[in-house]
Amino acid sequence: MEKKEVTLKKLENTYCRLQPSMISGVGVFAIRDIPQGINPFQGAQEPEWIEFNVEELKNLDKEILQMIDNFNVIEKDGTVLIPDCALNGMDLSFFVNNSDSPNLETNDGGFTFITARKIKKGEELTASYETYDYKYKKG
Repeated sequence: MEKKEVTLKKLENTYCRLQPSMISGVGVFAIRDIPQGINPFQGAQEPEWIEFNVEELKNLDKEILQMIDNFNVIEKDGTVLIPDCALNGMDLSFFVNNSDSPNLETNDGGFTFITARKIKKGEELTASYETYDYKYKKG
């Protein structure tokens, strides 16, 4: 398949955009209805994940450290996976906000999201952070 065809296919599978969120800062919103059971971020560049110990990151600017904490899961043992594109190559899925009644599911620790139900145009896409980040576990 030539690059134009591949790009056109990715455009046909575009479902979301970023915009201000009532939940938290910026969120991901459906620009059209999204069917149940699909990855709404299909076509995003798949990064290589590099494991760091937070100790290795301690000399980074405090704002960068805050972004790592905001957008990545720091495990109880102090390890964190960061994409090889670092923070400058984050795709839309990094901006999915937390919800107690999410419309996205993940079964691989928040790396891939699948729609749990049909999502209507204009609706914000959300996930339950507690399913993959111990900092959000209740009880």
